[in-house]
Amino acid sequence: MLEDGTVLRGDGFGALGEAMGELVFNTSMTGYVEALTDPSYAGQILMMTYPLIGNYGVCDEDYESDGIKVEGFVVRELCETPSNWRSKKSLSEFLEEYGVPGIQGVDTRMLTRKIRIYGTMKSTLIVYEGNDEPNIDEVIEKTKAQPAITELDLVNKVSVSKPTFIEGDNDLNVVLIDCGVKWSIIRLLKKNTNIILVPYNTPAKKILEYDPDGVLISNGPGDPIRVKETINT
Repeated sequence: MLEDGTVLRGDGFGALGEAMGELVFNTSMTGYVEALTDPSYAGQILMMTYPLIGNYGVCDEDYESDGIKVEGFVVRELCETPSNWRSKKSLSEFLEEYGVPGIQGVDTRMLTRKIRIYGTMKSTLIVYEGNDEPNIDEVIEKTKAQPAITELDLVNKVSVSKPTFIEGDNDLNVVLIDCGVKWSIIRLLKKNTNIILVPYNTPAKKILEYDPDGVLISNGPGDPIRVKETINT
């Protein structure tokens, strides 16, 4: 359900329950595991525009963080019989493991066009069993009332809580300010530098004590204006 009153029905998968967040889309043909575990999508319900998702299962090597970060997942068609020698589980099992609801069988092209024209929208995704159908009017009102993603403190939820040293393949040292960094960025940096991964709210004085050869601020979820500590640094 969208804040403008749009209601779509489909087949649920993953976890039972309710998810609320900003509905956004991703146009990648592959990489759904990377997208689901990308901290940049925290606070959002992610929709894939490619029509068939889940055909190669879930591979541990594809994670971009320690688990799923999206609030909910929307696809046109879910592949329930993945084929991949690296796969450890199906996409539905992956979502259920992290308590994230998903839905298939909805018109993702229509939703994508709507978002492209009118911008991202607040949304609610509910997966239920049997006769537990929710009150549509109540859910739409609750969807409208949820805070905008620009009002949420999302970086605090995905950043490391304390400094961590990651040894690389060089004597150079780079301080990486974690606002929701993806593991692939860390893997790339490790090829050329040692990494000192620090929380998003680390003050400049503390960073300078490391005497780094460089400083990198990562990407992350939400509105950057909310991360005043990083801006001040």
